[in-house]
Amino acid sequence: MLALGCSERKAVRIYMTETPEELRQRVQQLDNAFFEEVERRIKPLRDRSLEYEKLAISYSEKGFQTLTYLNGGALVAIPAALSFFKAEVPGASVMWTAAAFILGLLFVVAAQGAAFFTMARRAEANSFLMNAQFNRMAALRYPPEHDDHKARWASSTSDDNRANKKLGHSDVWRIVGLTFFVCALLAFIGGCLLGALAVLAVKG
Repeated sequence: MLALGCSERKAVRIYMTETPEELRQRVQQLDNAFFEEVERRIKPLRDRSLEYEKLAISYSEKGFQTLTYLNGGALVAIPAALSFFKAEVPGASVMWTAAAFILGLLFVVAAQGAAFFTMARRAEANSFLMNAQFNRMAALRYPPEHDDHKARWASSTSDDNRANKKLGHSDVWRIVGLTFFVCALLAFIGGCLLGALAVLAVKG
């Protein structure tokens, strides 16, 4: 085995003779340096991600409003459309058309509910991440072999795991919301198609 260099032997002696308090301070310095470097590298990416998320929320709000206006406006406009075309459309056809638009409105409400749970789960995840960071920093106040250090570190790990689960739940709710959003659009298209076919059938 190769002999250790002078600087390496000196470092080994320092680590073997340092007190628990010196060990704690050294670990804390290394930890702080690590997170400072991580923060420096990821801050631009995180800021950009937040901007994209704000845009996504803004677009989704406009999409909800548009689908609400489309389905609600089409539902209210059914009598006016029948009067305009002067068509004696069967009541069953009118009911099916109205049902499609009502279903579209319900899908919009469901999509908005899913959007709420998406953001709520993300908020809960951030709360757990905040607690994890607090417990992590609190753990560094004690030597690694101290019981409080181990307890705080275990709490930090547990909060990290719970935060990841909440983020996973948020992703599921986002998919559910997008599904309801698409269904609301399809319901509007279906209602328009049913109404047009009913009028054409009478006119034909």
